[in-house]
Amino acid sequence: MIAALTFSCDVLDKDKEDDPAPDGISESLHFSFKTPDWSRHIDCTHLDLPSNSLDKQNYYVSATSQSTNNTFFLSFPRDSSAMVNPSNLKRYAIAEYTDNDGPFQFSLKLPVKEGSTARMVSKGGLSEVSYNEITAIKYIGREGSSAVFTIKGKYAMTAYEINNSANEKPVTGTFHFKVKTTNK
Repeated sequence: MIAALTFSCDVLDKDKEDDPAPDGISESLHFSFKTPDWSRHIDCTHLDLPSNSLDKQNYYVSATSQSTNNTFFLSFPRDSSAMVNPSNLKRYAIAEYTDNDGPFQFSLKLPVKEGSTARMVSKGGLSEVSYNEITAIKYIGREGSSAVFTIKGKYAMTAYEINNSANEKPVTGTFHFKVKTTNK
């Protein structure tokens, strides 16, 4: 079972976001999402996500935002030498919520609208409208026995309402997280 960490980050106003890099993604550590009904850019500068074991080859990070009540899951290679492979910079499948089973898959749960108790979850797939695109992976140092990287990406998916799967909505966004891998 995949567990989630609750985090509290500041929700930024659009005019407080830093200038995006050439890939269109903010250089600051963050998580953002946009649906037809609402959107947020969440500052995660102070978020230190622990790496959890997904399987023998992959870790995952997960967190739930207190301010927006959304939960994300991102999987990535356990082995630090696998993280730096340039072939990692490509599109990967969106996973059904909490069903990540490979590297660089992304899944999400969020309220249908701001303040809503109804939730939407990611619908798995890889297509022009359903993907997690890794745009940059950067080694930033060591912490104890871990190699530390930042991962930048952008995603697009279809999410459906729990208990009302006919209610589907597009969700897009970006992220820039700090993650820890095992040194090899």
